[in-house]
Amino acid sequence: MRIAPVIRRLPGRLCAGIRGGISAIARWPVWALNEPLRGYVIAFPTLATAALCLGIIRTHWPTGRPIVFAALVVCAAIAIEATRTVNEPRGTVTRDLQSVWYLAIAIALPPVYALAAPIPLTAYKLWRVPRMVVYRRVFSNATLCLAYGCASLAFQTIPRTIAGPAPGRGIHVVTWTVAVMACGALAWLINYAPVFGAVRLSDPGVRLRNLIASRESVTSDVVELSLAVSLCLLVAINPVLMTLTLPSLVLHRRHLLHGQLVNQTRIDTKTGLLNAATWQREADAELARAVRTRTPLAVAVADIDHFKQVNDTFGHLAGDRVLRQLAQTLHGSLRDYDIVGRFGGEEFTLLLPHTDPIEAEQIAERIRDQVGQRVITIDDGSREGYRLRVTVSIGVATLSGSHRDLNDLIAAADSALYQAKNSGRDTVRVLADTGADCLSRDDVQTAG
Repeated sequence: MRIAPVIRRLPGRLCAGIRGGISAIARWPVWALNEPLRGYVIAFPTLATAALCLGIIRTHWPTGRPIVFAALVVCAAIAIEATRTVNEPRGTVTRDLQSVWYLAIAIALPPVYALAAPIPLTAYKLWRVPRMVVYRRVFSNATLCLAYGCASLAFQTIPRTIAGPAPGRGIHVVTWTVAVMACGALAWLINYAPVFGAVRLSDPGVRLRNLIASRESVTSDVVELSLAVSLCLLVAINPVLMTLTLPSLVLHRRHLLHGQLVNQTRIDTKTGLLNAATWQREADAELARAVRTRTPLAVAVADIDHFKQVNDTFGHLAGDRVLRQLAQTLHGSLRDYDIVGRFGGEEFTLLLPHTDPIEAEQIAERIRDQVGQRVITIDDGSREGYRLRVTVSIGVATLSGSHRDLNDLIAAADSALYQAKNSGRDTVRVLADTGADCLSRDDVQTAG
């Protein structure tokens, strides 16, 4: 049976309302995602909804528990309100510290409350922070539902001799705290696994290790877990004491946001790489270390061939996509200690520590080959889109007796790049370590 004829038979206002609702749903940004990411993003809210319905059916509802639940949700909303005017950095994994309240709910109350807690808090945050992308927030909070629902279920299964509703005396308070920490770690794992899966589906070139294993990330996770366990202890002793944690959580949230915003001033917004000024500062420090320790070092300049034609043919949005794809390729091709940044336009600079001329050429050739093999899909309004391949030309210069200053190395690599351009593009040129000057840009008549 088709829906459209049924809708046409309905009264006028109702019919118009249904059509408007369907049109609004059809405009949701989630439908514009490519498969399998779209199905992945939709699956977790569906699973969380099913788990919540099952929990509601199977749960008994004593009068005191909803009051504790409401108090924890109100405190979490106050924490949101206290920091909502601070702009969240875009393009990063942000930490809103809501998991501190979710863990307290998971430990103090039955699993159904942990499954339900993200719903009012997500609605409140979307209302008070309207700049957020709705489907991303819904997806991340669906993973929170499942994560802390599982944590609550796990805590309920721990024998009372080890944990139980409240910490006892002596060794029991230690085992109770350890059990809460274990459940918090379990929730972290269940929550972040699908989030990182979505990140990989949307950006296959991203390095998840940079998101979860950096010193800053690990420190934030440890502090967040510590705050969550402290809140659980206070709620278990007396729920009224939960208000004592509010100032600490608000202060730590502001500290996290400040650090993320400062870090974003170092990043080129289109590519996620270091911007030119930050790259030069870090490259200067690395070059000084190489000169002091007499270790090899190389600088490379990569330029996208015929990039202007991409912008002229497909538009600047397509050009931005090409830049992002190249940045992902560079991330995947380089070592952890290499320094890569966007120099400007379609040019990228790479500093390769502990790299001699032969190794530098091998790295540059690997980048050139991987860029040439990568297919970039440009949305042209059709279902498949336009499939585009780009190439890069790369110039390389190495640390030598005649090139020991960063500006000299960049100029030498730039000259080698323009030799590569004049050799037909899609090639690599390494400056010979002879001390002789290379061609400058002014000497090159046919480049672009």
